[in-house]
Amino acid sequence: MKNIYVVLSSTPTMMGKLIRVFTRSFYNHSSISLTENLNEMYSFARYRASNPLVGGFVKEFPERFTLGKESDVCIKVFRIPVTEEQYETIKLFIYKIKNDSEENIYNSLAAIGVLLGCKFDTYKAYTCSEFVVRTLVEGNVLWDTCISKNVIPDEIHMLLEKYASYSGCLNAYKPIAGVNFDAEDFFEKSGAINEVAYTLNHFYRLIKRNIVYSFYIASKLSQINKIFTT
Repeated sequence: MKNIYVVLSSTPTMMGKLIRVFTRSFYNHSSISLTENLNEMYSFARYRASNPLVGGFVKEFPERFTLGKESDVCIKVFRIPVTEEQYETIKLFIYKIKNDSEENIYNSLAAIGVLLGCKFDTYKAYTCSEFVVRTLVEGNVLWDTCISKNVIPDEIHMLLEKYASYSGCLNAYKPIAGVNFDAEDFFEKSGAINEVAYTLNHFYRLIKRNIVYSFYIASKLSQINKIFTT
């Protein structure tokens, strides 16, 4: 048997606070790790500290949660026992997204949908919670029928409660002690004009993918309907 780890966090960022207010949740972010010390922790989140609206698939590290500030974060860790086969399936799914030649991006439309009570399925785009849940479904840890249309971290908390192994401050989570995390270019600043351009391009791609996905689903449903009516 092996273990995978799901981490829910209540981040002190402005975006994190807004998400918690609108969803009435204690946690606002979800991640999944292949290791207990979180050196292989993944999610969908902002690419850079300076822009909360543009994001995608990221490898996470503790400083991301606080944007590098000297503050702590409340987290809850779930240690989920899985078979070797499940572990490899989950790892393969994560690495398939990581190495995909077509960028998987943050589903900002779905995040807005949570507030509006509607769902936006978008091609190769996830929120952090959608990604974690989809990974668990791929590994047969959870089933689609258990998940609501707009999953949020607190729902993951409810589904995984029996696997809870740690609840407290991130800095007090002993397995990360002594682990060196690579911050890469997370704190790099590109200027206000560039950030506006990145944001507009991000939403353009999201809307385009959403429209294409909607036409694809409509086409498939039409084909199925023809089969049953002929």
